[in-house]
Amino acid sequence: MNNVVNERTPLVIAAEINMLKDHTHKTVLINSVEIGRRLTEAKALLNHGEWGQWLKESVNYSQSTATRLMQIYKEYGPKLLDVSEGNNSSNYAALHNLTYTQALILLGLPEEEREKFVEDNAIENMSTRELQQTVSEKNQAIEDRNQAQAEKSQAIEEKESLKKELDGKDREIARLSNQTQDLEKQVDDFKLKYQKELDKVAEKQPALKEITEAAPSAEKISELEEQLKTAQAKNSSIPYDAQFSIHRENIRKTFEELLRSLTALDKIDPKQKEINRAAAQEMLQNMVNMLKEWPPAIKFTN
Repeated sequence: MNNVVNERTPLVIAAEINMLKDHTHKTVLINSVEIGRRLTEAKALLNHGEWGQWLKESVNYSQSTATRLMQIYKEYGPKLLDVSEGNNSSNYAALHNLTYTQALILLGLPEEEREKFVEDNAIENMSTRELQQTVSEKNQAIEDRNQAQAEKSQAIEEKESLKKELDGKDREIARLSNQTQDLEKQVDDFKLKYQKELDKVAEKQPALKEITEAAPSAEKISELEEQLKTAQAKNSSIPYDAQFSIHRENIRKTFEELLRSLTALDKIDPKQKEINRAAAQEMLQNMVNMLKEWPPAIKFTN
């Protein structure tokens, strides 16, 4: 019975070897952290310019190797050593199970993403290449997320800027409208005063010269009427100028979205992308031709 239990088989031996390998990998990481801690301590004690020589003569390390070990200590040391001293945090325990190679690869992730990544991925079952690929994909996802957030923030800023611009247009319209009303009132007042003076002239013909000199001249009234017409013309163009600004901004944003769509389509179906690009080019060229003369002679076709 004991012979059966204690039988050494290739399967049992392989399990023991793998257990020792796993333990060795984890020991390498912990030892690397400890070495990094001591390298950090030593560097702080050395004078400027002595670091490289001390590494070579005292521990036979290159500066790049020492830098990597100190980075391992900086990024993982407090957490791994905390686990070694009895802290049972699940996140820290997950990091404690990393191998040295895995820990190096995970340095490619932002620190705030690292522990969550270890929790969400079975990295112990990944090859080195698979882990590198997964980290690369995660970084791309983070970059895409940050870019989307930046684009959203930019869109909000542009919207606020456009709103301020439109508010400014509204204030200008209101100002010009008030100015127009003031000019209209002045013209009406001058006309009324002029008419009253003319009535007096008709009633008092002998005093015509004196009254005429006191009354506003027809030239002054004509000048005010011209000012009124100019103000009215300017006031009427403001809304259309504001609409032009809005439409121009919409065309620009739509064109940017069209380029993003073509870029995305090119990765999936380059042939269809080229068809769509040619169609867009034809449409845009037609629009350009329409603006070469006014009124436009070219019409859109289906």
